[in-house]
Amino acid sequence: MKKYLKFLTLFLIIGFCLLYFCMDTSAPKVDYTAPKTVNEDTLGELRKNYNNSDIVGTLGIDGADINEVLVQYHDNKYYLTHDLYKNHDIYGSVFLDYRCNKDSKKILIFGHNDFKEKTPFSNLENYEDPSYYKDHQFIDVLIEDKKMKFQIFSVYIETSDFTYMNLKIDDNKHGQDIIKYKSKSFYDTGVSVGLDDRILILQTCSNNANYKKFNDKYLLIIAKLV
Repeated sequence: MKKYLKFLTLFLIIGFCLLYFCMDTSAPKVDYTAPKTVNEDTLGELRKNYNNSDIVGTLGIDGADINEVLVQYHDNKYYLTHDLYKNHDIYGSVFLDYRCNKDSKKILIFGHNDFKEKTPFSNLENYEDPSYYKDHQFIDVLIEDKKMKFQIFSVYIETSDFTYMNLKIDDNKHGQDIIKYKSKSFYDTGVSVGLDDRILILQTCSNNANYKKFNDKYLLIIAKLV
């Protein structure tokens, strides 16, 4: 009996120690908010504050409570599960597709959306309401030293055709894609789009109950450079 008690005590002590040392009690609280006025110097400060050279820009939508720091890795997996401090985080960060740069004809940006917790792209679901769209049409993006403004022209949920993620496209195919994106929109935004316009696509998971039967369902917010 004494041996059993000693063994149990030792087991509990070891378990407590493992729990203590596995907990990252020194990890700083993450602040996803980007400054409202940004430039190259601001990016330098962000990289310094987060100790993260992967920071490449910012993304903001005025009035939509979306004002995020953008990161970019050499794949599209890392920042699905890491915050801006590179700590493991199931809610990840808002990140630029690793194949994109400030001059890409199609820019892809990803962020999580969760129906239980507020995540960086949770508010994008508000765009399913056309009245919300009218007051939040523009997206401001800074990538490195380039500031860009995009106007949203299409909002829809994709469940099967993921070719929008293809970045190796010729001009003719790009024009066809733009027509397709506009035709799939939940509502007509009234925004005219040229077949050679540069575009931005924001992707996040959809929590729309009408699409719950689909395994893959992504809300897409698609905008043109203005």
